[in-house]
Amino acid sequence: MDLRQQLHSLLQIERQAQDLGFDTTCPVLTRNILLDERVRMQCQVNLCGHYNRNLMCPPFLPSLSSTRALIGSYTFALLLQLQRSLYQNDQEEMRSVFHAMALQLNQMLVELERKAFAAGFHLALALGAGECKLCPECVISDGETLCRKPGASRPSMEGMGIDVIQTFRTAGLSMDFRPGHLTVAGLLLIN
Repeated sequence: MDLRQQLHSLLQIERQAQDLGFDTTCPVLTRNILLDERVRMQCQVNLCGHYNRNLMCPPFLPSLSSTRALIGSYTFALLLQLQRSLYQNDQEEMRSVFHAMALQLNQMLVELERKAFAAGFHLALALGAGECKLCPECVISDGETLCRKPGASRPSMEGMGIDVIQTFRTAGLSMDFRPGHLTVAGLLLIN
């Protein structure tokens, strides 16, 4: 597929993303995806509590240098967002809404990844938001290392070392944390 065909197909996939219900879509060059060791360090100091407890989180994900090489092997990406308003804006509601939105985002990303594959991007790869939430408890807690849902689980952008806030801001997209509003983000790597 030549560059013209790739760009045409990329725009078709962006339209499909909008049809799936993504609130924001933005094609970017992968060289504009920002990786930062400090993001992985936040995983390692276990700010979220999922380090070493989820197969889609560090230390089970590729190293930052491997992630750099992986992302560098792609040309394009689609930055994607879902946005919701919160009714009460308390921590419990925020956690509940984030959990539901992250599950929805993951499902939509996997579907979009499959559409990209069908469009000729056979190496398309989706990355989601936060730890994998597909199972109530990850198999790693039982000492298992094979995911129960390998066709549906995807690592998070943060877990891969991507500075999500700066990557989206560089693309001109808001990733601000405002009272009464929640945004979850994902991306689709396309070559």
